[in-house]
Amino acid sequence: MDTLERLKKLLAEVYDGEIDISSVTEETRVVEDIGMKSIAMLYMAMAIEGEFNVSLTNEDLPKMQTVGDIMKLIEERK
Repeated sequence: MDTLERLKKLLAEVYDGEIDISSVTEETRVVEDIGMKSIAMLYMAMAIEGEFNVSLTNEDLPKMQTVGDIMKLIEERK
């Protein structure tokens, strides 16, 4: 499973199936398109750390504007 598919799976888990992950692309904006709030962003960051075995900092959260941004952070932390 590639990084995008793994992120979609995590989004589905964080949102308990409440979002349509089939439309999620690298260009999808996490706040504007998905509606992610700060608490969900924290849950997502923790899920990313566990799934991808990477460490994210509080400074990384504002950088997570799009799904592509998240993918880039994951690659940088590997």
